[in-house]
Amino acid sequence: MDAIAARAGVGKTTIYRRWDSKEDLIADALGELRTEPGTKEATDLRTLLLEYLHDQVRELADPLVGRLLPAILGELQTNPGFAAAWEDRVVRPRRHAIVEVLSKALERGDLRDAADPDVVADLLLGAPLLRLLFPVGLPPVPARYAEQQLDAIWLGIAPEV
Repeated sequence: MDAIAARAGVGKTTIYRRWDSKEDLIADALGELRTEPGTKEATDLRTLLLEYLHDQVRELADPLVGRLLPAILGELQTNPGFAAAWEDRVVRPRRHAIVEVLSKALERGDLRDAADPDVVADLLLGAPLLRLLFPVGLPPVPARYAEQQLDAIWLGIAPEV
C-alpha cells in the first residue's frame, strides 16, 4: 500500500478511504482489465454474445493478463481475503451480468426453452479461460476462435424455428 500511495502521489490514508484492504484494491485494479458483458449495444443476442467472446479472447490473450494470472490463481488459493474480494468485485458481477442477459433472452424467446443460462455462462466464461491460459498440448488458438466457439454453443441454445 505504501508503494501504491507513493506512485499515486497521495498518502496511504487516502488509499484506505476508498479500499478497506490491499486485497480490495488489487481486485478492483484487476477487474478494470475486464470488459463487463452487456455494456455493449448489440442488435441481437448472437451479436452481443460474439462481442462478449471477442472481448474474452482479447483480454485473456493479453500478455499482461498472462503474466498476472498465475500469481492471481496462487493468491486465490492462499489468501481468503483476496479470494473474497475477487469473488465479490470481479467474478460474481461479471457472471451475474451474462446470466442476466441470457435469462432475459430466454424470457423473450431468443433462446431455446431448454437453454440453462447458468450452463451457457459456464461455456462462455470457461472455455476461453481454459484454452487461452492453459494451452499446454493444444493447437494454437485460431483467429476465428470466438466465432467458432459461438457457432458450437449457438447450435444448442438457438431458438427452435
